[in-house]
Amino acid sequence: MNNTDRKVRSSKRNFVIALMLLLLTNILMGMTLVTMSKRTLREQMDQRMLDIANTAAYQLDGDELKELKAEDKGTEEYERAMDTLRSFQDNIELDYIYGIRDEGNGNFTFTIDPAYDDPGEFGSPIVTTEALVAAANGTPSVDQESYTDEWGEFYSAYSPVFDSEGNVAGIVGVDFDAEWYDSKLSNNMAAAVIITMVALTIGVVLSFVILSQNRRRFVKMLERMEALDHEMQKLDDLIMHSSIQKLDMLPEGENSVLKTLASGESHHSSHFDEYYEFDSSIESIYKKLKKYLRYVDAEAHTDPVTGVGNKAAYKARIRELDDTVADDTANFSVAFFDVNGSKNIYTKYGYEAGEQMMFDCAKLIKSVFGKNNVYYIIGDEFVVLTEGRSRFEMEEFFDKFDEAIKKYNVGKSKEDQLSVAKGRATFNKEQHSDYRHVFIDAKADCDRDKDIYYGRA
Repeated sequence: MNNTDRKVRSSKRNFVIALMLLLLTNILMGMTLVTMSKRTLREQMDQRMLDIANTAAYQLDGDELKELKAEDKGTEEYERAMDTLRSFQDNIELDYIYGIRDEGNGNFTFTIDPAYDDPGEFGSPIVTTEALVAAANGTPSVDQESYTDEWGEFYSAYSPVFDSEGNVAGIVGVDFDAEWYDSKLSNNMAAAVIITMVALTIGVVLSFVILSQNRRRFVKMLERMEALDHEMQKLDDLIMHSSIQKLDMLPEGENSVLKTLASGESHHSSHFDEYYEFDSSIESIYKKLKKYLRYVDAEAHTDPVTGVGNKAAYKARIRELDDTVADDTANFSVAFFDVNGSKNIYTKYGYEAGEQMMFDCAKLIKSVFGKNNVYYIIGDEFVVLTEGRSRFEMEEFFDKFDEAIKKYNVGKSKEDQLSVAKGRATFNKEQHSDYRHVFIDAKADCDRDKDIYYGRA
């Protein structure tokens, strides 16, 4: 055996090993993507349901709600609560929204139901779920399993309504059709499975290429790659028209390398370099797969309405800060923001205007404090966590934020201007034993600012 033959065999052996590693990587990537995609979409859908329930609960007066009775229908208090829930029923994609009362011993009944057809009767029983019990105890929650009642099969989100003393005065329930919910998950799973199959198919195609010894068969493999590229475009269309359509997943203006292959041209050599062109097409599709995976990971920690960190990201950051407190290296500040008059915006202009207001507020906060430091908490509240910033630096940041608010409000009528109450606190080991105590001080500072806005101070 001459030296050339040995090199050829060694090259083939190394290429087969590399192929097997690539195939294994694609399998692992596909399994990870399927799992992450399903979990992320479910988190997004659950959070969306909770956002609606929380916003509706925030707009209700708990002191009035807990006193309502069936015979109060037609009174100002009853109709005010009914109008609030009906605005959600009419303007948001949901099946039902209604009030709930905890009767004790795990029993719950309807209060106000704005449904036009067959509303729940005031005082009639409601199916008890774990999420409903959690809401009765003061924690907003979403059903993890569907349930069935006389109106159909649903997943529901529940949010407590608090009275002026901080007690749960009632609960807002929001129903979403179980078939719709499950179909969303199924569509996303189908997209993830297609991605996995595309990755595995690429590996199979490469295996055939290694075994192929003639150009005609190699060209057929390239035609197969063109079909795969077409499937990737179909996958992109599926995702871009589903629940995760906000980002442009695929590069724009990209000309498929496969078209060059089909015409037999190459920009890098004067002859038909099949191996180079095939490698280029594989690289193009592989980058798209990686981009999908990065997107899914980012969405798991981003609030879809405001574009800042969500509760999952916020809780992870709190753990990190508490760790710095434990090892005596803590040096951070907390800023708390609460939009003034948000209830009027939702009531006057509807839910979409409220979302736009929250998006604009988040954008202004990001412009001053940086995107990675901002978190959307609930309702109309944001938290900013900064490390290495002193109390005086936070004062400077607040001045910049006030200037940004002024610029934003230029040209707007008084009732449409954005107003944000704000407070801050900086960790002091003599005063604070953990993150929670710093947060409490920041929120108390914000509450004082809000009292001034409403003339309560």
